[in-house]
Amino acid sequence: MTYTSAQKEVLCSMTQSRRFPIVRFELHREGQPDLCSIALNYVRIEALADSMELVKERGEALRTLMEQGVVYIDYTTRAWVQGDYDVYYRSKLYEELCHMVMESSKDPAAVFNLPYMRKGYASFTPSFLASLPRP
Repeated sequence: MTYTSAQKEVLCSMTQSRRFPIVRFELHREGQPDLCSIALNYVRIEALADSMELVKERGEALRTLMEQGVVYIDYTTRAWVQGDYDVYYRSKLYEELCHMVMESSKDPAAVFNLPYMRKGYASFTPSFLASLPRP
């Protein structure tokens, strides 16, 4: 299988990490838990100033690796390691999302008024790991 440079970068980062935390930026409506919109999926932030372009590139790489059966992405985890998501909460992108939602929520007709960060992890699939050559 051949990989793009963005996919290779993600794969290298994953091999060098014990855990590979990712998030999904969502928009919610207070009092209506079923009302949700995904603002940005498969978000991997490594530095506070990561650009939207870079984060989208990583996200696309993660999405395609998942479709190829290389990576498994789980947003259902209920427990996480303290500190894994600090960079996300302090990132410029999450700050911009929060400000955007706060501004739009001033309009009574706004559908969404709460930014939300859904925590998850990416990991290699068992089938991908089994396909790797043995030393």
